[in-house]
Amino acid sequence: MPDRKQSPYQKLQLLVIGSTDEFSLESRIFHSFSAIAFVVLPIQAIFNLAINLPIPALLSLVVCAVQFGLYYLSRFKNKLNIAVILSSIEINILTAFNYFFNSGITGGTLLLFAISLFMAISVSQKKHWFIWFGLNLGTVITITCMEYYDPAFIKIQYTSRTDMFIDNVGTYIFIIFILYVGTSSIRKNYTAQKQLADEKALTLEMLNAEKDKLFSIISHDLRSPLALTQQYFSALKEVEMDNEERQELEKELVNNLSNAEDLLNNLLNWAKNQMQSATPQIKKINLNQLLEKKMEVFQNIAAKKDIVLTTHINENISVKADMDMLRLIIRNLLNNAIKFTPAGGKIELTAIKQGGDCVISVKDNGIGIPANKQGDIFSLKANSTYGTENEKGTGLGLVLCKDYTLLQKGKIWFTSTEGVGTTFFVSLPLA
Repeated sequence: MPDRKQSPYQKLQLLVIGSTDEFSLESRIFHSFSAIAFVVLPIQAIFNLAINLPIPALLSLVVCAVQFGLYYLSRFKNKLNIAVILSSIEINILTAFNYFFNSGITGGTLLLFAISLFMAISVSQKKHWFIWFGLNLGTVITITCMEYYDPAFIKIQYTSRTDMFIDNVGTYIFIIFILYVGTSSIRKNYTAQKQLADEKALTLEMLNAEKDKLFSIISHDLRSPLALTQQYFSALKEVEMDNEERQELEKELVNNLSNAEDLLNNLLNWAKNQMQSATPQIKKINLNQLLEKKMEVFQNIAAKKDIVLTTHINENISVKADMDMLRLIIRNLLNNAIKFTPAGGKIELTAIKQGGDCVISVKDNGIGIPANKQGDIFSLKANSTYGTENEKGTGLGLVLCKDYTLLQKGKIWFTSTEGVGTTFFVSLPLA
């Protein structure tokens, strides 16, 4: 499914705040607060100048400039902890200066201390919370005591009662705006982080289910042929068998060992794909040349079940694919078709050009796939099934077929009717 197109606002937000893949929740919140400061502080500076408060206006611009440097340190140098520590110290110092030059207790600076603590705790590590709380509280107690015992420390900037009301109300509006936008940003980022964590948990749960399925396959399906081999040799020692009984047992033994070999090959390929993230070696491959020798082997296997296997592949068809992956895909599809087609049945392997792609199909007139099982056919959720001669099918081969087809930028799908037959299709780019 293609990614949803982002709006210009979403692109800007991603550029300023950063993605969930690159940055932690605390980093994105710090970037959000910084972005708010870049907008609000210049406005506050203009507002302070309008009510004759030049020094608070200058301090607002200084805080904005310093905060921009700290934002750069976190966003582009990935040094959040240093940026948060310096930001908390800088805001406390400059807010204290603002207290002395903006009418002290009668101004709105104490409210700024409250919002600065909120921002510091929102983005810092838990072990630092008590430090920022102590620094904030200690600074406020110190400067208010200084004013109480020596009011001369404070410079009264208001020229009128109106200016005082405007400054305090303006500071309050500034603070609730930061609280609203900041809290919204925290909630939004928290929700995104939780969604990401839920997705990872779901993926982990699916991987655990696949692991359990694989262990079940290994413990049961690989053990069975070995147990049967042991029983066969024990029977040779202890029981007198005529030629017909021996041939029947040997036939069953050969089938079981053949199934075990296919299963082991698929398990090894699946494990390699999971651990090494298999990278396909894409090159031009002539389909007819690739399958020429293999088809003789499969025709012999099919003949043992009295199944007719025919091929219709143009000699000039070449695809862009990984040779080993393509061999495995076709091998598994043919094995499945033989396994689930009864004696006297027919299987057709066809390759045709369709636009810029080659569509390879494996069609059989076997037992088909029940409708209620078709949704899980390319996953390890599918339960083990049995072929027309009791051959065991685990579904791992089809999982590999899908994985390897997608790695080669191809498509795989199927049609099936229970009791009529199944056709698997693999589409790969033409070379």
